[in-house]
Amino acid sequence: MTLIIRAARASYAGIRAAVGASTFTPDERRAVEIYLMVTACNLPGAVVGKAAGCSKQNVSKLLRAVEDRREQADYDRRLSALEAVFEGSF
Repeated sequence: MTLIIRAARASYAGIRAAVGASTFTPDERRAVEIYLMVTACNLPGAVVGKAAGCSKQNVSKLLRAVEDRREQADYDRRLSALEAVFEGSF
């Protein structure tokens, strides 16, 4: 297993813990976790897919779902709060 995949899996574990402790519902969590892997960790979709056990196409689908929901003020506020934690600006 390549080093980047191992690092991505470690990052994924931390992100899953943070999202699990957030106000996102269980139905929302998977997409948010994938979104943060790509945006906060700056990882390519193919790497995220391997680390999360899904395809690159599924990663793209989940990213679009999160972007579409960001138009909802409450969802965007909750996601922005999580992003601030990963950026260190909380």
